[in-house]
Amino acid sequence: MIPMQIEQYLTEHGLPYEPHNHHRAVTADRMAAAEHTSGSKVAKVVVVRADGELALAVVAASQHLDAERLRMAMGARVLTLAPEESFSQRFAPCETGAEPPLALFGLPIFVDSRLALEPRILMRAGTHEDAIEMFTDDWLLSERARIVDGLGAHHH
Repeated sequence: MIPMQIEQYLTEHGLPYEPHNHHRAVTADRMAAAEHTSGSKVAKVVVVRADGELALAVVAASQHLDAERLRMAMGARVLTLAPEESFSQRFAPCETGAEPPLALFGLPIFVDSRLALEPRILMRAGTHEDAIEMFTDDWLLSERARIVDGLGAHHH
């Protein structure tokens, strides 16, 4: 079940979405497979700490984060991946690792430019069994996501 706070947030912000339910899938790649969709349309959220402050980086499931590109875009001196135990409470009531990239959590959101071009985006909805699909442009505008060129790099 999608946590009530997330459903309320989406409704209050006028973000139309389509709920999806799938087999438990912890990684973004597995979620894409469970949803029978391309990893290029699935938002993978990476929680980072830039100069001590948390932020959300969003890349396609088929990519990994180019941390140096994000560090430069943010103008940060130091950027590290945040260990899950350091932020899990910040995203309550979400399961750790199933945070949707929503401004509900009060963090800046940075998104890869190629993912931003997808007409629709599929993202986690607070659990490892739930996802929400919405128009990418609606999400970008509502959540004030900042687009960064080359944020997602292809796996080598």
